[in-house]
Order: sequence, then C-alpha cells, then structure tokens
Amino acid sequence: MSGRRSRAGIFGVVGFATLTVLFTGQFPPFTNPNELTRLETVHAAVEYGTFSIDRSLGVLGDQEDKSTSGGRVYSNKAPGMALAAIPVYRFLRTFFPPPRTADATIFILLRLLLVSTVCVLALSRFTARLEREAPGRGAAIAAATAFGTPYLFYARSFLSHAWAAALVFLAWDLLILAREREASRPVAATAAAAGLLAGWAAISEYPVALLTAALAWTVVRDRAPRRTAAFFAGTALPLGLLLAYNAVCFGSPFVLSSSRESLPQYSALASRGFFGFDWPQARIALAYLAHPARGALLFSPFLLWAAGGFVCAWRRRSERPDIRFAAAATLLFFVALAGYPNWHGGWALGNRYLLPVLFLAAAAIPLALDSPVSRLLFAGAATFSVAVHALAASTWPHFPLNVPWPPATGSAWFLARGWVAPGLLSDGAALAVAFLVPLAVLAAALAEMPLPPGRRLVAFGAGLALLTMTLVRPPAISYGGRLWRGAVFGRFCRREPQRVEVRRVMAAA
Repeated sequence: MSGRRSRAGIFGVVGFATLTVLFTGQFPPFTNPNELTRLETVHAAVEYGTFSIDRSLGVLGDQEDKSTSGGRVYSNKAPGMALAAIPVYRFLRTFFPPPRTADATIFILLRLLLVSTVCVLALSRFTARLEREAPGRGAAIAAATAFGTPYLFYARSFLSHAWAAALVFLAWDLLILAREREASRPVAATAAAAGLLAGWAAISEYPVALLTAALAWTVVRDRAPRRTAAFFAGTALPLGLLLAYNAVCFGSPFVLSSSRESLPQYSALASRGFFGFDWPQARIALAYLAHPARGALLFSPFLLWAAGGFVCAWRRRSERPDIRFAAAATLLFFVALAGYPNWHGGWALGNRYLLPVLFLAAAAIPLALDSPVSRLLFAGAATFSVAVHALAASTWPHFPLNVPWPPATGSAWFLARGWVAPGLLSDGAALAVAFLVPLAVLAAALAEMPLPPGRRLVAFGAGLALLTMTLVRPPAISYGGRLWRGAVFGRFCRREPQRVEVRRVMAAA
C-alpha cells in the first residue's frame, strides 16, 4: 500500500501497542471463564498432550465454560485461538516453568505475542488504508475505532472478539490488495493468506463464519479463478484443523463443542434454534444499540457516522464497492446476532459480540465526513467515545446488565476507592497513562482534520463535558446492582482481604 503515514497515525498505533503492554488485562484472584477455558486448552495440549482440560482444571482452577464428551471435559469455545496459541505457548515454555495460576507471567506474554500483536497489526493496516483513502480524516477515525470502542480492552485479553475482528479485517485488506495488484504481479500467496486468516477467524468465533462466507463470495464474484482457488486453499487448513479437533474431542468432525455444553442453562440455550440462534428480534437489535449497560451507540456514538457512510456508498453505486460489501456484511452479521437470546454476553465491557465487524463498519465513516458540520460533530462524538472507554478500561471492566451506564455507576465508583487496573506501573501513573494516551492520540489526530482550530477545541471540550455530565448525574442503580458492586470490590480488589464480612460488603454497596 502506497502513501505516507501521518505522525498522528503512527502515534495512535504506538500508543495502542503501549497500552496493551502496560496493562495485564487480569484482575487476580478473579479469572474470566471465557479466557480461562481457552488457557486450559492450551495448557493441557502442551503439558499433558491432550485437548481434555480435566487435569488443567485442577491446576489453573475450575470454571463454567466446559463441554463434556466420553466422560472427559473440554472447553466449550471455538478452538481457533487456542490452536494458534499452542505453538506460542510451547515456545514460551522453553524459558518459563509450568504455570500454577491463570495469572502467571507466561499467560500474559502469550496474550501479548498472539492476541495483542495481531490486533496491533490490524490497527496499523486499518490506519494506513484510511490515511490513503481519506487524508486528514483517517487518523481520527482510526483513533476513535481503537480507543473509542472495547477493542483496546479485548486486545489485551485472552478472549477471541478483538482477535476475530483483526483477522477479518486483515483478510479483507489482503483481498483488496490482491485485486489491486493482480494485473501486475502474482497474487496467489496473498489470496491464500486472506483465506487462511478468514478461515481462522471463523473457527475462533463461530458466528464469524458468516463474514468468512461473505469474503468468499466477493472472491467468487470477481471471477478470478486463480485468486478464488488460492483463497479456498487458504481456508482449508483452519477448517481441517477444526474437523480434526472435533473428531478427537467429540467423536465426529461435525460435532461442535457448543453441542456438548456441560452447564444446564448453556446446554438449553445451545439446543434452541441453530446452536442457540433463532429468528432475529427487534428488541435484541435495539438492545445491541441502545441498552443502558451495553448499547454500542451509547458507548461509541461516533459509529453513527458508519451508518451514514453506508448510505452514501449505497447511493454511489458506481463507487466504493468495498464499502458496499462492508455494509452488507455488517448488516448480515448484525441481523444474525439479533436472533441470539444471550446477546449481552454476561459480565462484559460494552458489546463484545459486535466487535468482529468493527473495522468493516468504521471503514465507511470517511464517506460521511464531507461537510464541516459533520466533521465537527464527529470530533465531539469521537472525544466522548474515547473518554468513555478510557474510563471504563482503567479499572474493573466486567459489568452485568443491572449496572446501567457503567462508566458512572461502576468505573468512577471503583476509581474513587483507589481500584486501578493492574499493570506494570504504579496506580497513579497507570491511571494517568490510561486516560492521557488515548485522549492525546485523538487530539493529535483531530489536529489533522480539516476544521478551524477553535472549533476543533470546542468539539473536544464538548465531548469531555458530556461525559462529565453523565458522571455528575449518573442513572439510578438498583439495590442488586449496588450489592454486586460492593461484593466485587470486596472480593477482587487487591486492597481488600480475600474474604469480607457480609456487613462490610453491604456498607460498600
């Protein structure tokens, strides 16, 4: 890809990478079951030569995300990320002893080398593409995408959502690159790499198979036989690994882990419709966008400009076919997820299930920034989004649905009691870095956007003022939410003892 990288764009990628290193993403003694079940698969494969996690449960701890088959226990997750992590973990074991806890250093390094590295690479490619296609606006859009969504938090976690988002975008980016270069050089290797990444995303998050299929359709539609053959050859490796994994663990290549759930409520959910997915429902679609504890447009209002970009791309049918693809793929994915009853994802930061289409949606934003007014409003919305997520990710990030507007009712409450996300820095320095780096990156990017300096400053201040207003006048939180908040603080904050009296928990709530 040609084009000169801006300083703001480079600053954004470096700042993002720095934050993935400085914060561990862990909150011991708490271990996220979604992460732990994958770590136990990797641990069991290398330490015991099996995908069964029975023995690893005794070492790293029990959790609820399990499947059973033939009297043995396995992870209930799509295996793609764990399979990719096995050789990395094996390499790290050359230098580190066997882990005894889920927060061991080897697991932090595993996350950095695998998840964070891929997420940084995707962000770098995304920033470069935007800067080439939308000079003066690309860096700001990339900064909002990286820091104004849960992407940063999940990029420093051993969950598959940000990882899948990165793989999907990198596959799409490679397909565009292959099409652009096909007339001048061989592109079979590029198309094969795109297929490999798209396939690996699908076996890491099963709903992402819809996006992989959409990418495959674009290749077929181009009527380029060699590029098509190379793409499907690339998908063959991850698909073959999935079939082999299923055969080894569940007795058949076509039996998925989700069909062998051990927890009764998860098993009941998976038995509904198509592995838990039913017909799309308007109330679920609305909850994805506007629920007080999860709404994507409440936490990241700059994404409204993605919808505007999609409309512009659809109207200009002779231009930007890639954006029209992004619009169709995003809509397809969203409609499918609107049929999933467990849409909220349990304790979470924002809406993690929508992350796989993040880059596809954000790629359309430049088309909606033609007018000065639109750019001014976008600057304010981006500032608000980045400030919200800087606050939410600076302390305990896993919130249930009964805690509305968590930045005010949860994050600010925890920070007021001195609870900062664990990392390599002291609490004060970590808190300053968690806020200043994202906001500094965005400010540098907005400085390149074609806006009068005074109005740019007004937009930036308005975004911060809006967040401040939500903190000063937070929504009411229920008794159950207050009880949960106090219990989490008492149980998992390192400043507190491991066991607390009920009276103390009630007082904190």
